[in-house]
Order: sequence, then structure tokens, then C-alpha cells
Amino acid sequence: MFFETTFILLIVFLITVYYYFKSYQSVVKDHSKKLSGIKPQWLFGNLKNTGISTGQVAVHEVYATLKEKFGDAFLFWLGPYPSVVISRIEYVQHVLMDRHTYDQSTQTTSSFGILFPTGLIALRGETWKRHARFMLPMFKRAKVLPYFDTVVTCIDRLIDEQLIKHDGEIRTDLVTQCQNLLLNIIAFIAFDYDLESSSQTDSYNLRNAFNDFVHYANQFVLLAGIPLWLGKIILTLNWKYQQALRIMKRYVMNIISEEKQRQQDEYFSSNRPKNLISSLVASVKDESSSTKAYLTNKEVFDEVSMLILAGFETTSTALSWFIFYMSKYPEVQQKIKNELKEHNLIDEIQLTQDILDSLIYVECVTKEILRYAPIAGAIAREATRDDMIDDIPIKKGDTVIIATYNLHRDPRYWKIDPTKFIPERFLNEDKNPPQYVYLPFGGGHRACIGQDLAFFELKIAVVRLMQRVSFEDPGDAANNSGGYVQRITCFPKHLAVRVRIDADRNSH
Repeated sequence: MFFETTFILLIVFLITVYYYFKSYQSVVKDHSKKLSGIKPQWLFGNLKNTGISTGQVAVHEVYATLKEKFGDAFLFWLGPYPSVVISRIEYVQHVLMDRHTYDQSTQTTSSFGILFPTGLIALRGETWKRHARFMLPMFKRAKVLPYFDTVVTCIDRLIDEQLIKHDGEIRTDLVTQCQNLLLNIIAFIAFDYDLESSSQTDSYNLRNAFNDFVHYANQFVLLAGIPLWLGKIILTLNWKYQQALRIMKRYVMNIISEEKQRQQDEYFSSNRPKNLISSLVASVKDESSSTKAYLTNKEVFDEVSMLILAGFETTSTALSWFIFYMSKYPEVQQKIKNELKEHNLIDEIQLTQDILDSLIYVECVTKEILRYAPIAGAIAREATRDDMIDDIPIKKGDTVIIATYNLHRDPRYWKIDPTKFIPERFLNEDKNPPQYVYLPFGGGHRACIGQDLAFFELKIAVVRLMQRVSFEDPGDAANNSGGYVQRITCFPKHLAVRVRIDADRNSH
């Protein structure tokens, strides 16, 4: 009986593979009539023959190379799924302005949907609108400002415990330190919880839950093209991911319950919610009292979990690139420090929101980091109906990828050489680049909802680091060559800098 069952399953498998392969070849021929591109390999598409799946190159490098070969629009296969990659401003504007024709891609909603089934990034249509009603206001500038002191405190802790104590040493772990910093900031903002405090008995468990959750979620999202059922099995069998999920869920659900109880107590009703979850629960309660809109506890948990991953990944990567570029461009680092001195912003001076807003050159450097560094190299959208982009036919269900890195480096759209790291561009010539050319946080109605918070965190980190330390390229003493590691974002592969306490600080 066992052998008979095995034989039948084998036959079914071979038949499935045959028809899958036949269908795949048909799709390849159909899309190859539209645009040029590298011939795809069965199952792997262009992920293997370009070196992306093996880690030899990053996604943005491949898109830049293919643009040179095929022009502003070409075909690229993410596994068995074809996509049209565009790098021309008119094409990008067409896609991002037409929200009725282009929405979040199925690949994105499917991958993130297994992780966060009811998270904003995995939703479309009316369900997305319902969630967006609550989520978008949570990250507007006015809602972000109350976290100012929290962000400063976390960054100062990193400087005091990881940098100041190791004056003059070459640090090769700063990517990890940046990631730990952002996890701690997010834990404070979302949970009002200190991951680094040894006085809290469960801090070790929650800290490791955060790390495991982000690590395995990152790995999973990169598995483009795998069937949903297989993805669910992979995550179900990953006991570390499941353990992390249980620990996080326990804390989130406890906070939700406590916040609902607090809001029922008239004595506390006028108090400002102390963390993101509390604010979200309060917002849901206020809206639900007059409308049918609401978010369930499960939906709140998925939204918070999604924000942990998204908020951690982008900003920690950008901060890692900032440290790398400061070691490579000491003249830029010195200009930042000169601006801080002009504002009398020495170490002892308390940083405030007004002072932060007045630092123009720091803002230029922050913008240039987000333009120049290959943090997120692409934006994916899916056609919900047939369309034409110039003379390119787009069918319903086709994926269109906007190669943001190509736009950020395109000399057609930037007056100062975009292949060079020059923050001063944002002072004058490139102060107002053409719309749809500068897209560090995406664009259109599906742009990153946390962009104000991410820019806010990054700018504070730039200021506090430059108030107290300097980063030097160690030369031949260590490998500080940059390079790329591709995850959801792309961070430096080789980051090794010498950290110095500023002489001005030593004199106090």
C-alpha cells in the first residue's frame, strides 16, 4: 500500500511539473514579445542567472546593469513571475498617479500576507482603506514629535555604551549595533518597553523575540515566487519564528487589554496614550463610536508587527550607510560638525526639535544618504486592468517595478553629478528635484506610511553622533570597502571604521 501511494503521488507530481513547465513557457513567449530582457530560467527566472539568489550582486546593481543594456524599460523575471522594470520619469509618473489602475503587487501582498495577514502592506481595496484610515494618521509629524526624547535617549545609550568606551578602536560590528538601536527605539515607541534594561525580568525574551522575528521575516520575504502554501508550512515549522511570534503577541495583547481598560476609567481618560499601541487603540475607539470602521485585536497586532519589521529595516540600514559614508567623506563630516558649532550644539547642550529643524546642512546630508545609498532599490505595483505605458502594453495582473536606484543616479534628472555623494546639491541646484525622481520612501497612495518617523529618527541620530564622535576610515588596517548584503533593504557588507571621541569633548 505504501509503494502504491508513493507511486501515485510521484505521477501526480510529474504531471503537475509538466503542465507548470508548459504554462511557464507560454507565459515567457507572450511577455518576450513586449520587451527585451535576459532569458529566464525555469522556476528561477532571472534570480539565479543574474546572481541575485546566490548573493553575488544586489538587486539595484542588476537593474542598473540591465538599464544600460536594454534602456528605460525591460523585462525581468522574479522566479516564475514576469515584471516590467521602468526607469524613466514619465513612466513612473504614469504608474504612481493612476491609483485606480496600479496597486500593491500580488507578490508583495502574498509574501507579507503570510507574515502579517491583516497588515496594511498586505492589503488592497476597501480593506486597505479601512486600515489606512487608522494607520496613516499615526505617523504624521504631529504624532511623531512626542517620541523625540525617546529617540535621543536610545541613541545616547548607544554612544555611551558602545562607542565612547572604545575610543580609537576599529569597530566591525556597527551594522549590528545600528540594528539593535532601531529595535530598541521601536520597542519604546510601540510597547513603551526597554529591551536593554536588565531590571525587567522578561527583557531577554522580548529582545530575542524581536531579533528572531526580524531575522526570519527578512529571510522569508526574500523567497520571491514560492507558493503560499509552502510559505505557510515553512513558517509553521520554524519554531524560533513561532516562539518569537508568541512572545510578541503576548505583550501586544496585554497592552491592548490594559489600554482598553484604561480608556474605560474616567480618571485616566484625559491622559495621552504612552505608546503606539495605546494610540492606535484609542484612535480605533474614537472612530468606532461614530462609524462602522474598526480594527480587531488581531489586526492591531499585525499592524504593529509589520511596523516593527519595516521601521527597523529601513532606518537601521540608512544609519549604517551614514557611518560608512562619513568615514569615506571626512570633509562632509567636518561640515556637519561646523554647523553644530555654529548653533552652539556641543555635547552638553540638550537637543530640541527647534534646533533640529534649524540644521539645514544636516538635513541635506540625511536626504543625500537616502538618495545615494541603495537602501530600497525598487517599488512594485500591479496592473488591475489593461493599460499602455507609452508604447508598452501592460496586461491586467502584470507587475511593474520602478527602479528607484536608477532614478536616483540618472544624470537626466539631476543638475549636479548624481553618481557622486554631494549633500550640497540639496542646498541649491537640486533642492527641488523633479517629482517622481526622488523616491526613498516610495510614492503614490502606497508610499511608506512611516517616512516621517524614519527621517526624524535618522536626522536625530546624525546630530547626536556628530556631537560626540567621529568616524575614520582605517585604511589597510581593516576592510571598509562597503559592498552589499541584500535583504529587504541593502546594507553595507564590509563596514569597519575607527571611532574617535571628539577632542572638544575630551577637553570638558
